Amino acid sequence: MQSRRDVQRKQDHSRAVHTLKWTLITVLVLILVVWSSLAIANHPKQAAQRQATQMARRYGHLTSTNDFYIFNREKTYYTVAGKNKRGQQTLVIVPQNGGDIHVVKQSKGISGQDAINKVKSDKRPKKIMKAAPGYFNDRLVWEVTYVNRRGSMCYDLINFKTGNYVQQIDNL
Repeated sequence: MQSRRDVQRKQDHSRAVHTLKWTLITVLVLILVVWSSLAIANHPKQAAQRQATQMARRYGHLTSTNDFYIFNREKTYYTVAGKNKRGQQTLVIVPQNGGDIHVVKQSKGISGQDAINKVKSDKRPKKIMKAAPGYFNDRLVWEVTYVNRRGSMCYDLINFKTGNYVQQIDNL
């Protein structure tokens, strides 16, 4: 015959196991929900990257790719950077909603790093968020997105060929 104390211990142990089981199930469900949400949120970007990369290989004759950019202004452009058959660094710029695909040799203008360095030198930002190529007013530009020293979001458009500022938007 079991004492009251033994019965109580078994009940306490059973409750602890039950609580632990439901806690683990809840944590696993939460992890699954978060993972699924992230996968769904990234799907449009991954689909755009996949399609733009296919077009870049076909029309820009890229044999390898090393970067993908999204540029959102008046229009959205997807850019795939890589090397063409001759080993030249090339940007293939694909409009989101159709239109002409632009194939540009990187050597014809400044690099994304050059654009970032210009903003760092001229503006001394707190943090650079990204640099992405695209078209603005029919000119190829680098858009450098950064946080200034006051904590405000800023965008600078820098002409791809000349390295000069085309537009500056501060303190958003």
